[in-house]
Amino acid sequence: MADTDNLTGVSDQALVIIPPLTGGTNPNTTPILEVTGQGEVAVPTTLTEVQLGIQVEGKTASEVQEEVARRSTAVVDVLKNLGAQELQTTSIQLNPVNRFEDGTQTLIGFRGINTLQFELPTEQAGAAIDTAIQAGANLIQNINFTASDEALQQARLQVLSEAVEDAQAQAEAVFNTLQLTPGGIIKIDINSADNPRPSPVVFEAVGRASLTTDATTPIIGSPETIEASVSLDIGYSPNSAAALASATDNLIGAGKQALVIIDPLTGNTKPNTAQILEVTGQGEVTVPTTLTEVQLGIQVQGETASEVQEEVAQRSTAVVDVLQNLGAQELQTTSIQLNPVYSFEDGTQTLTGFEGLNTLQFELPTEQAGAAIDTAIQAGANLIQNISFTASDEALQQARLQVLSEAVKDAQAQAGAVFNTLQLTPGEIIDIDINSATNPGPSRLEFNVVADRAFATGITTPIIGGTQTIAASVSLDIAYSPTPALIIDLAL
Repeated sequence: MADTDNLTGVSDQALVIIPPLTGGTNPNTTPILEVTGQGEVAVPTTLTEVQLGIQVEGKTASEVQEEVARRSTAVVDVLKNLGAQELQTTSIQLNPVNRFEDGTQTLIGFRGINTLQFELPTEQAGAAIDTAIQAGANLIQNINFTASDEALQQARLQVLSEAVEDAQAQAEAVFNTLQLTPGGIIKIDINSADNPRPSPVVFEAVGRASLTTDATTPIIGSPETIEASVSLDIGYSPNSAAALASATDNLIGAGKQALVIIDPLTGNTKPNTAQILEVTGQGEVTVPTTLTEVQLGIQVQGETASEVQEEVAQRSTAVVDVLQNLGAQELQTTSIQLNPVYSFEDGTQTLTGFEGLNTLQFELPTEQAGAAIDTAIQAGANLIQNISFTASDEALQQARLQVLSEAVKDAQAQAGAVFNTLQLTPGEIIDIDINSATNPGPSRLEFNVVADRAFATGITTPIIGGTQTIAASVSLDIAYSPTPALIIDLAL
């Protein structure tokens, strides 16, 4: 025992012979990579749900209700003739109208509203709205777009498949960077989304019961987006982490055992007791944008609702035609409004006119967007509400895999710095957790412009896209030997 004391210099410690360092993991425990894949499917909408109303004001309740009933009957008849589905009454109101002056409330009349809801194929909805206004409707409260039940169910299955493929692609990127060999899938967790609610369009309109134009208000449905995620726990081979384990072999030598001085009170005498370093690496990739998403509108003011709606319909039809001819993608209606304009004087509200606005959204390659905006303004658009830039789906997916590789390398670099400073020997990677980021939203540009309809110059508006940034993180649990500073080699 004296020789041992001289060797260790500490009389209260024990001399223990253990096998070469293995990283300390339990041989019956499979190391796991945890990854969550995202899926997203855009489903074209084919149906439009409309809420429209008949609003009447008058001096007495009876004359107001009589006019509401007459107009409502006419509107219901035309909607039935047009084949409207799910036709139903959603609201009936009859309320007094008061004026407030010098703290006194005075009854000046009554207002009645009858609201109807119906559903039609989107390509028929614009004409149905115009016809209903001609029959007596003068309030349009809401529009929603929806896909058929069959299309939504099919998309829900497709999005799960995409989420699984995304998880597999992320896992492959990490395994390749770490030079690990994947094993079986140990656990699967499906986080599927319910069918989305119908896509609403801002649509508050007050109209008159007469349209003299042949132009039909164009309505283009926006797609519904279904999202889902699938989480996978994937086993992998522990001894394939050769890059980390090889340092241990170089330190102690193959075919030798290690003599380690261990305090018996620490509990570190068990060769299968793992010491773990937890590290999270960060990755960030900047992707150049190539597509531009534009929201532009047609805004018209006039004395009567009918002339305003007529002008909006004519200009909107012309703008849609030129955008379709230019090859605009994802063309859709995002807002329709036709509102009364009032003046307020001496406590009295006076109708002075109407203002209409129809907003369209489309997508084009950035180098074509400036010319498209100019052409749309020449056709009748006079309001540009928003511009945003985005990269292609393929570029974003490639960047998501690249950023995971960068995050793994960052985690390895951090772990290497700590191990080297503490003079520790790394072992196996016993757990991997991928915290990948979803694709970022479009990079938005503040762009609120009211434009004149005529262009006298041949100059095209220049538009230069920005970049999108994708970030992700990967967490590693790496085993290491507990006290490498006091290792003595003994020949077998």
